[in-house]
Amino acid sequence: MRNFIGEFRDFIMRGNVMDLAVAFIMGAAFQTVIKSVVDDLIMPLIGIITGSISFSNIVWHVGAANIKVGSFIGTLITFLLTSFAVFLILKAIRKAQAIASKNSEEEAVPETELVVLQEIRDALAEKKD
Repeated sequence: MRNFIGEFRDFIMRGNVMDLAVAFIMGAAFQTVIKSVVDDLIMPLIGIITGSISFSNIVWHVGAANIKVGSFIGTLITFLLTSFAVFLILKAIRKAQAIASKNSEEEAVPETELVVLQEIRDALAEKKD
């Protein structure tokens, strides 16, 4: 049992799990910001355009069921804004990784006169054959 608990502790303390926990907490906080932007800024503007005071109060009555169209559209807009923001963040991270990778490749093989002359020699030798 001690071995199991020790393995579990090691698993939890690994960097990947801790990074995932931090990312989850940051994502939850980010979600509340996006939800506030949608509920407090975007939805009132849409409500003005559609003539409804509160867009979230748009409800379709079908028999005994109430279909909350306004609430669904608000949630959909929140999802799209969150997805777009995450897309932009990931795109920026990938670009930064590509630049860092390119820089490390350039640093790994410095071009010296000797390397250039050896490449020229090899190219000339290939032409002779």
